[in-house]
Amino acid sequence: MASLVVVVTGASRGIGKRIALDLAAGDHRLVLAARTLDPQKGRTGSLSETVAEIEARGGAAIAVAADLSVPDDAERVVKTAVAEFGGLDAVVNNAAATGSGGRNLTEISWTDWTRQFDTNVHGTFAMMRAAVPHLVARGGGTIVNISSRAGDLTDNVDDSRLFSPAYAASKAAVNRLTNAVAADLRDRSVAVVALDPGSVRTERVAALKNLTPEHQARLVEMTVPAAAVVHLVTSGAAMEWSGQLVRAKDLVDQLGLPG
Repeated sequence: MASLVVVVTGASRGIGKRIALDLAAGDHRLVLAARTLDPQKGRTGSLSETVAEIEARGGAAIAVAADLSVPDDAERVVKTAVAEFGGLDAVVNNAAATGSGGRNLTEISWTDWTRQFDTNVHGTFAMMRAAVPHLVARGGGTIVNISSRAGDLTDNVDDSRLFSPAYAASKAAVNRLTNAVAADLRDRSVAVVALDPGSVRTERVAALKNLTPEHQARLVEMTVPAAAVVHLVTSGAAMEWSGQLVRAKDLVDQLGLPG
């Protein structure tokens, strides 16, 4: 397959970094966005470290420091991809705000509520809106919006308490946004898929000491959602799942992907 130009947000650490590394291994050219450009004391990962790792392996990547809750930053990320690489083929909306605390309605501050919606929903919308004209100009493309099972409706009260209501509501909005724009984007040869990565053993999760045995048993490695994203972006088959919420582990198992 020809080298693609792909934007990956939230690529300084975790799932976003793993996706970036695996796409780069396929010789795709990447524009990576996150708020953390350089290493910071007390924080794991940075864009510059992700880019350095990709370049050490012979790949091509550019880092763009951006706050995806700011619409102008989304525009700037897309413009950088087009200016540096001549176009855009895919976007992976992985950047997310997970909340600074508060597991019930009265604990969540207004600032925390709006911050999560500004990043998770409005940031996803802004990236999609900025990217679509350039994807169409290439004859079509793929958008993958990283979701979460937090956005699922559930009758399990205990399960619902695992997530902040702000995070859960924002991810449900991402799912519905993906579904709502799918028909219009299909008409323009752009596939848009919501992907639930599952419970993933990221650096942050691996450091937690209070996970229940049940939660530990559900964890998958970051290679699982990364394999699902790489397939959706590079296979040319993403339209099959456009407008849907796809579970990464199910897709990897169904297709026999190396996850």
